[in-house]
This record gives sequence, structure tokens and C-alpha cells, in this order.
Amino acid sequence: MQASSSPFHLLAKPAGAACNLGCKYCFFLSKENLYPERESPLMDEALLDTYLRQLMESSSGPQVQVAWQGGEPMLRGLDFYRRSVELAEKYRRPHQVVLHTMQTNGTLIDDRWAAFFKEHGYLVRLSIDGPRQMHVVYRVDTQGQGTFDAVLRGWQCLRPRGVD
Repeated sequence: MQASSSPFHLLAKPAGAACNLGCKYCFFLSKENLYPERESPLMDEALLDTYLRQLMESSSGPQVQVAWQGGEPMLRGLDFYRRSVELAEKYRRPHQVVLHTMQTNGTLIDDRWAAFFKEHGYLVRLSIDGPRQMHVVYRVDTQGQGTFDAVLRGWQCLRPRGVD
């Protein structure tokens, strides 16, 4: 595969449309129904390997972004992301620097995740819908309860570690 001469950016959805929230405006909520019962929307190990190999091969610039979003990408689990870091390192070329990024609702972040993000230099973007009174109306869990405090707890795990 020939490397691209111009930079590009890809976002992968390793958990597909799966999410632990039920935001009132989310157009992904019904997307889980697109998969037959026996077919998982989760990115498996073979696809992860292929994706990262091809991403590294296709990028000609000095920085390669390995960017994850969802649904909720953290539903894929910490072991998945540990493996993604290993594979990115395996496939990166000597001139490449890898930047790992995650767009998350933040509700699943705990100390283990925060330590992992810090160790691997992740840029973590938290989805929050403005001040508490706005966020709790639209960004709700599957029971209809606001998630502002859960997002804040996640942020409070990241902050003391200096996670970007």
C-alpha cells in the first residue's frame, strides 16, 4: 500500500453505536438494531490489527493520530486499548510519533483508565453539554437520569494525573 502524500485523520468506532447513555438527541441509539443478534458491532482483535497496520502504512506525516469515538468507545474495555497501543507501536515507522485520542462521555473513567491514559499520553476529550442544568436534561443514562456528576467524577480522575 502506498503512503498518502497529504495528511488525513480517521476516527474509529470500536464499539460501534453501543453506548451506556441514552442522550435525548442521539441519532445512534437505534443504530444497534442494524446488527443481527449473532453479529457483534464490536471491533475484534483481527480488525484492530488490520486497522492499525493500514493506518500506519497510509500516513506519511510524522504524527499519526489513533483516534477513538463512539457510541461510547470505552465500552470496548481497557484490554482492547492496551492492545491498540501495542499494535500502534509495532506498526509505526521509525519517523512516526503516535498520538492516541479518545472522545468519551467520561462516565466510565476511573483511576485505572486515568493511569492508562497518562502512561500512554492520550488526549482525552470529554463530552459535556454545558452547565449542569443543561447537561442533565439532554445527556442522560439509560434510566433517564442526568449524567453530569458521573462525567465530573471521570474528569476528577484525569485532572490530578495531568491527562491532556
